Amino acid sequence: MAELRRLLIEPVRLQTNIGIDNVLPLSRHETHYLKRVLRLRCGDAISIVDGAGHLWNATVNVEDSLRLDSPLDSPIQENICPRPLIGLAIALPKRGFDEFLRMSCEVGVDVVQPLSSDRCVVKVDGSDRSKRRESIICEATEQSERLWKPELRSIIDVRSWLMERPENAMFAIATTRLASSIDCQVWMSGLNTNIDQIWIAIGPEGGWTKDEHLFARKNGCISVQFGESILRTSTAAVVATQLMVDWRRNCSRYVQ
Repeated sequence: MAELRRLLIEPVRLQTNIGIDNVLPLSRHETHYLKRVLRLRCGDAISIVDGAGHLWNATVNVEDSLRLDSPLDSPIQENICPRPLIGLAIALPKRGFDEFLRMSCEVGVDVVQPLSSDRCVVKVDGSDRSKRRESIICEATEQSERLWKPELRSIIDVRSWLMERPENAMFAIATTRLASSIDCQVWMSGLNTNIDQIWIAIGPEGGWTKDEHLFARKNGCISVQFGESILRTSTAAVVATQLMVDWRRNCSRYVQ
């Protein structure tokens, strides 16, 4: 039996707007998506996810609303957040970030941390760009049938990011043409599966500077590489995400 199409509704909105009759009003955009894009009609079924591990089945109403088939406190599916968390830090490329964001969310990243670096010129994003990227994450979460929505953090300088690393987390920095770097899969195969987070940082198109390499090494960051090919920033970021997802899947470990 095929899965129902999904719509992501933030937990706060579910808690605030849903009535005692389990009816949830829809926004104009959501109504357009359900009725014009998905071609759903009154009485058709759809799944609702909150991006925090819960799923409900619902029915489309005549008005611009949905009715949950079960109470809000009784989801039909509830999953814990997978561990270790998979984090991808990326020096913002001139082009390709939105495509990377969509693909990495579908593959399984948990946290995306945009970085500024010595060879990365960053423009401040306006509200329209921020809304667009939030929409990309929501759409990717729905399409990939994830119950947990990935987090997109605010941009931070790579040195500040390295100094603020959490405890019980492993960090690596992706490099090219560096003899001391090790294969990423070899590095991950030796990791303790009891860590809370695993991170790989992807540099700008021009690569990390010598000072950034040194700073990363002094802060306990391992240099890794993905093979002989030189990849674009966005391509390398997707590859890193897939490698970490595969590693976590093979570990078969989830925090209860």
